[in-house]
Amino acid sequence: MLFLHATFPPGFLWGTGSSAFQTEGAWDQEGKGPSIWDNFTRSRAGSAGPTADTASASYQRWKEDVAALKLLGVHYYSFSLSWPRLFPDGDAPGTPNPAGVAHYSRLIDHLRREGIEPVVTLYHWDLPLALQEQYGGWLNDTLVDVFDRYAAFCFRTYGERVRYWVTIHNPYLVAWHGYRTGLHAPGETESPAAAFAVAHNLIKAHAKAWHTYDRWFRARQRGRVSIALGTHWMEPLRGQASQANVDRCQESLEAVLGWFAEPIHGTGTYPASLRQSRSGLLPELTDAEKQQIRGTADFFALSFGPNNLRLGRILSRFGQQVSLDLRRLLNWIRLEYDDPAVFVAENGWFSDAARPRSRGWMLFHVLSLLAIIHDGVRVIGYTAWSLVDGFEWNYGYGVRRGLFYVDFGEPSRSRLPKTSAFFYKQVISNHAAERHVVISFI
Repeated sequence: MLFLHATFPPGFLWGTGSSAFQTEGAWDQEGKGPSIWDNFTRSRAGSAGPTADTASASYQRWKEDVAALKLLGVHYYSFSLSWPRLFPDGDAPGTPNPAGVAHYSRLIDHLRREGIEPVVTLYHWDLPLALQEQYGGWLNDTLVDVFDRYAAFCFRTYGERVRYWVTIHNPYLVAWHGYRTGLHAPGETESPAAAFAVAHNLIKAHAKAWHTYDRWFRARQRGRVSIALGTHWMEPLRGQASQANVDRCQESLEAVLGWFAEPIHGTGTYPASLRQSRSGLLPELTDAEKQQIRGTADFFALSFGPNNLRLGRILSRFGQQVSLDLRRLLNWIRLEYDDPAVFVAENGWFSDAARPRSRGWMLFHVLSLLAIIHDGVRVIGYTAWSLVDGFEWNYGYGVRRGLFYVDFGEPSRSRLPKTSAFFYKQVISNHAAERHVVISFI
């Protein structure tokens, strides 16, 4: 039993977020090109299946989204740029789409006028279809340079107004669901080695973009760049904490979070357990690549949500369980990666579309954060995911994650605050969950 005075430290940042594909809609309007997800939803689901063609209509209703942010009182808004909206053919040496460039410029300017910091993600899974068709997508290491050119354009165009950048959101799911399970675009399942090659290229792409910012933009723009890494948390069942079970839990975390975190935040190479278990599938990192990759993050950005937790159940073995324990996970990160500053880039939970209930989960995670700070973990910000209901990838519209309810049955896609929105507003306003609480972690 842990007793805490439930207030957060001065300077703690509260925010919320969304991704372009899930919320923008306008999939073929004003010069936007198709993405692999536009193609995937059509080829997989057929004409009767759900698509994100309209989604939450945030491309048109972005001012209402900013008004929702003002109601919450958040310090920042984390959103992603649609790569095919900026470059329909994918490659930055080509001519950018003026309407797309102007859209994000207006959004950034409006956020800043309202006192809301933009946190901008370069890639949240919506690869331009042209790059998939021309190069084979992330399986081809040509995309390392292509992504770097795209990143440099974004830094140059928006960087004077953006202090926080995320290169790639949850690369684990890009690689594993996109190229192993086939649940995500582009839906590949044939090659066991493909996911590891894709992850290898994503890590190199991130590192190259970080170095581009560091060399050409940091001194003037003074921003910070990271990559949002997703994971589950695995622990032994009660009464079964044998050394073998503890080791399996450690290996499970190393196979998900460590796959990306160890090269970037750790030793510069892949975890030993992963190299052993995936020998022949996992590419080797050369000494030059290790030097290029290690240390390419200005903070530790973490995604901890239902996509990762449900995946973790697949990895569980007898005697282990997937847990919602954000507290233990962040303490693990502190110990494994030398006490980094941690930015929770995504945290939230699914609720059934017919029975949206999310306040309880938010209370649980906010109280967990208090305990984490009490432990001495350097958490600098928390992103409640997401701002509005949207298209939830392979789940379509069957589940909801937004603080604001979107009526997908009516053309205007009106927004209504949920009880979780008012609760989050109170948390931010008071800088606390309650004035005094008792938190029990058994």
